[in-house]
Amino acid sequence: MSAFATRASRGAGQRCPWELVSMGGHSDSERGAVAWIIAEALMRQRCGKVTHAFDSWRAATLGGTPLTGQRRQLVTAFAEPVFKPQIDPAAKPHHGVPGHVGEWLWYLLALESPDTPARVREYLTPPKDNVNDSGGDGLVIYRSRSGTGPELLFRLWEMKKYTGKDDSVTDTVRGAWDQLSEHGINYVISQIAWADREVSGDVGIFVSELADLWLEGHPSSGAGVSVATNTSAAPKQRAFTTAHERIPHLRHDGQLEGMIVAIDDFPDFARHVQELVWTAL
Repeated sequence: MSAFATRASRGAGQRCPWELVSMGGHSDSERGAVAWIIAEALMRQRCGKVTHAFDSWRAATLGGTPLTGQRRQLVTAFAEPVFKPQIDPAAKPHHGVPGHVGEWLWYLLALESPDTPARVREYLTPPKDNVNDSGGDGLVIYRSRSGTGPELLFRLWEMKKYTGKDDSVTDTVRGAWDQLSEHGINYVISQIAWADREVSGDVGIFVSELADLWLEGHPSSGAGVSVATNTSAAPKQRAFTTAHERIPHLRHDGQLEGMIVAIDDFPDFARHVQELVWTAL
């Protein structure tokens, strides 16, 4: 994924530094390659331990031969909660697809982000299978390398997409911070059950403390907002400047992070991912 992206740090010196990830200007084949990376990754995750379902989907998609019979029923059950196409031409656009694709963009970019001198990633949640599920969109746990402060850190992430005509993500960013401020504790709790099955040792103990740490605004807690949008709507220099005002209980330096992922005609890109997921069905 990162091979197709230009990543630039922004907002140095402000309470919420952020990253601009530009994925515009690609050829059709490059754009298709990025869409395939996402489609393949999310279907692998959705199928989970039912590996023959993923293998069948992948072979049929690459081979251009639709699945039939029971195997088609099986793979469809994994794909349709988000990606089933709308048959009625008069129906409203399926906003769940761009939102889900935006979550996977954040996840794959986070997965490929290198460790830094300040922290090492210990745990990263994959996106939920259904965009309508309640709870936080992402949770990352880090081990600090700073030598001072908490040894373990967590960041609760909220992902949004912006496909409007005003070419401004400002209101979307503000709304995401407000959502984290109001419902963050519920999102943290929803993540605890998932993470608790995946980690052990001191990280497992840390997971059991996340809810209290969030409510306290403890230095080990933190939050992030990521917005996937059109290239034309992406801010070039200034964004997330008032994040600390929207979520005031996170008052310590380093607790807030932001990301903007910019893709040419993002709704069309999301439709391409949907087509790749559904083409064998």
